[in-house]
Formats: sequence, structure tokens, C-alpha cells
Amino acid sequence: MISLASLMKEMLQNAFDSMFEEEFIPARKTTAHKKTSASSGSSSGTAKSTPRKTAKTTASGKAVKSQETYYEQPLNGNPLSMFTVPSRIRKMRTLSGFNQLDGTRSMESLFYQQGIFMADYTDDFPDMVQCSRSTPMYYNMKDDELRAYFTWRTRYRQGALPAAQSAFLLLYTFEILNLIGVSAPEEGYGILCRLREDYGESFPAFQKSLDMWMQDFAAYYRLPYRLLNEKEAAVITVLRHSTSSPEEFITAIDRLSKYHLKDSKLYLAETEMVSVLLKKVFNAFLIQYAEKKHQSFAAQLLGNQKRFQHVMFEGAVFYYRTPMNDGAYRLSPICVYHYFQGTWAKEVFCSQPDQDAIGAFLRSFDSILREEIHFRNKLKAGTLSETDLAFMRQVIRQHFEEEKRANAPKITLDSAELEAIRKAADHTTDMLTIPEEEMEETILLPAPETAAAEQIQAEGQTDGNHSLPDLPLSKPAMVLLLCLLTGESYQPLIDAGHMLSVLAEEINEQLYDRIGDSVIETDENGTPVLIEDYIEDLKGILET
Repeated sequence: MISLASLMKEMLQNAFDSMFEEEFIPARKTTAHKKTSASSGSSSGTAKSTPRKTAKTTASGKAVKSQETYYEQPLNGNPLSMFTVPSRIRKMRTLSGFNQLDGTRSMESLFYQQGIFMADYTDDFPDMVQCSRSTPMYYNMKDDELRAYFTWRTRYRQGALPAAQSAFLLLYTFEILNLIGVSAPEEGYGILCRLREDYGESFPAFQKSLDMWMQDFAAYYRLPYRLLNEKEAAVITVLRHSTSSPEEFITAIDRLSKYHLKDSKLYLAETEMVSVLLKKVFNAFLIQYAEKKHQSFAAQLLGNQKRFQHVMFEGAVFYYRTPMNDGAYRLSPICVYHYFQGTWAKEVFCSQPDQDAIGAFLRSFDSILREEIHFRNKLKAGTLSETDLAFMRQVIRQHFEEEKRANAPKITLDSAELEAIRKAADHTTDMLTIPEEEMEETILLPAPETAAAEQIQAEGQTDGNHSLPDLPLSKPAMVLLLCLLTGESYQPLIDAGHMLSVLAEEINEQLYDRIGDSVIETDENGTPVLIEDYIEDLKGILET
């Protein structure tokens, strides 16, 4: 049996179908006149109208036949569609955007009123309607576009990741900027971060605008700003290089450069050395430019300080509904917002990295370092001035000299050993400060080894009854050996005209029978260094 309710529903539907049956108006066609007959019983259930002939009046007032033929053309779509639009959307469209405070209307106030009205609305519209509006707002979107958007928003709020389009992302962002549908600015900022993470890579133009609006959002609502832009974070790392590790520093400056040092063969072969030395060279350039040129080296690479008027939320729909207090807000180490009597200004530091200048600095560093360590692959230096290139080379060489001194063998002596050796060294040094005539006779005319030993033994007596060790060495060679063991300066030998390399060869040759190997080696600069393995043996010989 058919229920009374079902029967009434069917009758009502039939009544609506007959009431709103599609009508057609003639379509104009500029062809020769042809007489057509009306057709009946079309499959769509609609009757085609008989072609009508129109007449026009000539200048003489006589009517003539028209040569134009008209065909059927549908009017509006099914009027039943108005009954499928949710009442919430229809009511939203009746809002006026009237501001009760100042009695004005604006697009921004209308958007805010409509957004608040639809803040908790949900939908399950099945069609993904495309919306191509560059600045989507509720009032300028069609009903099916709105329903598709609210359906997308509903799913995204539920934690899903539905397919999006630029217009929907922009409209949802406008809502968050105005705190529509969120309880606090902190919650809104978290949603903006999630939007960027979920859709930023697929919509680069949207991400670029979102990055700018997120800065404004944090400054406007006084929130901590999260560094999401990689270049911005890299600039801050370079500026705060003193608190960054060498690897963090080289990664940051490499990201800002046109020449990528981290792809260099030298860096791949000597990663730790290159990272440590680059940070040291950069710091030296900062000091050099500040003290000698009274300039900022960081500003030369990363950009100068600038301050300019700023339009908050430029390109977005934002409703200013609360007054602001004058003042400044430091968004990050390189950005400060200023507000004064309705006007915003933005102050930035080092926000425009010069990729070419940074690249020239890194390439020159790579080139000079390869030369200094005799790396197998050479590289042409960057376009730095000759003064900067020379200074960079000086810093690199100084680093290696300091490193060599720090890595020199450490000689450990107890107090008794140190005192005995120092007394012998002082006595021998005093013996070298004799008149030139006697020095020439003593040094330039060496006696036989046995005579030299007897002379050292005879003259080496000190007030404390200490004597020089009985070794087959000349006085200068003995002094050099004692100086190397005690760490005392051998500058008097150099001042007296002795060549350290010759004295080192003498020591190696004379002590070879006792040690069985050379005890001193010289570096590329001719500086003598004791071989660490034989230090204890030498101390034993001297004690004897």
C-alpha cells in the first residue's frame, strides 16, 4: 500500500515539475528564411516553439518580411535549485556588512560578519566545483562554489587532507587572519603553520603570500614568530655565528651563496678543517672591516638596515576592528614592526643577501685554502679585491701556524730535571756572549771533538758545581738541544748567525750512535722540532 504521505509527496513533486517546466525562447540565426514545423513529443518532455517570423518597418512605413530564423533556447536552469541551497547560506547573503560603531559599510566588515555567521557551518556537497577567483569572499562566490568550499573546510577541520584549490586555501586563510572559527590567536597561528606544511609545496604562490601574512599575524597579535623560511633562518645563523657550530655556519652561508662550498672537492675531503677555518676567516673579516674600514662586512654580504612603511596583510581580506597601541614589536633578530597612530612601519636588517658577493667570498676561500695545503685540484679565486685576498691568505696561514704550535710535542720534566737543564743552558748561553774576536776563534775554528769536550767540561763549571753534559757537540748545538728540551728561546743562536738546520744536522749526526735515529726534524720553514719518541732518551743522556 502506498502511504498517504508518499502519495502527497509524489503529487507535490509532479506539481512542481509541471509548474517549473523549462521554457524556451527563439535563438537568433542569420540565415536565409526557412519555414519549419513544430515538433511534438520530444524525449525531454518539453515542447518546441514554432519558429516565428518577425517583421520590420521600412522608411515608407510598409512592413517587410524578415530573413532571419529563430530557434528554441532554454531560459534559466531548473528553478528547483533555489530550494536545494541551505537556508544558512541564503540567510548569510542577507547580511549587509553594516558597522554599528561608525555607521559605515565595507567589504571587510561584510566579510567579517558573514564569516562569523558561517563559522561553525558544515556541509557535505558531493561536487568539487572549481573556483577561479583571485580574492574569494562569500558574497562574490556562487552557491555551489560556497558549498564545495564549506565541504572542503569541514573535512580539513576534521583532520583530513582533501584536495584543495587556491581559492579555498585563500578564503580559509582570510578566516584565520580574522580569527574566524578559532578561539585564540595562538590557535590560528598553529593552523596557518599547518596549512603551509600541508599545501605550501603544491601551491608556491599561496605559500609566498602566506609567509608574508604569517609575519604580519605574529606582529599584529604579538605572538612568537616561528622561523619557517629557510633563507631567513640562514641569515640569522650567519649573523649569530659566534653561537653556531662550524657545521651550522657553513650550511647557513652556503644556502645563501651562488657558489656552493659544500659541493667542493676540498670540503668533501676535509670537511671538519674547512668548516672550522671558514668560520674563523669570516670572524676575522668582521673585525678587519670594523676596525680598518669602519664598515660592516656582514651588511656587505647580507644587506643593509632598512625602514619603510608597511601595509599589513597586503592582498588579504582583513577587518581592523580593534584599536592598536603605539609601539614596536621585535619579530625576529632581523625584523622589527613599528606602529604609530594608525601607520605601520617595518625595519629589517640584512634581509637581502647578495648571492654573488657571498659566492665570491666562499670561492676565494676555497681557492686560497687549496693553495696553502697543496690540494691536488686548483681553483680560480672569486672576484675579491687584492687587499681582501691578501688578508684572507694571512688569516689562513696564521691558523696553521697556531695549530702547529698547539700540536707540538709536550716535554714534561720534574723540578729537579728542569733546574739542572736550565742551569746548563744559562751557562752555555753566557759562554756565547764573548767578544767577537774570541767568538770567531772558538766557533769558526772548531777543535777536535775530544778537545771540544774537554773545553766544555773545563769551562762548564758553575757556582753550583753543575757542568754541561759530556756530549760530542759544539757549544751552539748543545745550546739548541737544551733549548728544545726546556722550551727556552734559541734566538741568541740566530742573532749570532747560526743556521738552525745546520745545528740540527750536527745533533742528529753526533747522537746517531747513541739513539740509533735522528732526534730532530725540521718543518718546511726550517724550524727544528724534537721527535717525541726520543725525548725520554735525550733526558736520560743529559741526566747521565
